[in-house]
Amino acid sequence: MGLDQCKLRISRILRLDVSEKPLGLILCGGKSSRMLGPNKALVDFDGQPLLQRIRSRLEPQVSQLLLNLAEESDEYRPFALDLCIDLQPDSGPLMGLASAFSLTNAEQDIALCPCDAPFIPKDLVVNLADMMAAENADIVCPSYMGELQPTFALWNRTTAKRVIAAATEEGIGGLKALYAEFEIATIDWPQPDQGELKPNPFFNINTPEELNLALSYLESEE
Repeated sequence: MGLDQCKLRISRILRLDVSEKPLGLILCGGKSSRMLGPNKALVDFDGQPLLQRIRSRLEPQVSQLLLNLAEESDEYRPFALDLCIDLQPDSGPLMGLASAFSLTNAEQDIALCPCDAPFIPKDLVVNLADMMAAENADIVCPSYMGELQPTFALWNRTTAKRVIAAATEEGIGGLKALYAEFEIATIDWPQPDQGELKPNPFFNINTPEELNLALSYLESEE
């Protein structure tokens, strides 16, 4: 399916499901080079592909779910997810967001999530959306232990024009590069109580060692 056909199909789906919930976008356009071979989105995680684990946690929080890829791939066909192909491949996460805004005609706000974050909070999006409404913010970004988590942020649809131009015309790849241009709100995500063993909710898996570490956290999950 070509990009224009895919854009038309997804746009129709979105118009049929008008919702107050944001659109969800799983960023999966990287090369997984630090995994030393395997595609990290497809590695086994407690008996299921890592991508499926993330999907199961994010999908109930959003109106629709798109999977952002650098280019089309049959590897993801079994997931039956609607694809969002980068307008320009290998250009960073801002290109993924820009491609999603372009694909959907900027009809909804977009909540981001990377494809390697198995502990994404199940109430993340509603908290981001509530903060966006309360603060009239363009972007809401969670912060954990003093560190911003831009690949888990919520972007208002009104940012779409600037996002698309920055990614496709100016070669800007990073999400935080545009923060200074918009009204930003942050949420300080709760940390575990002292002595409580819980995984970082924004933990990313990039290496085999981090995969093993993430698996070791499963027993401490709620």
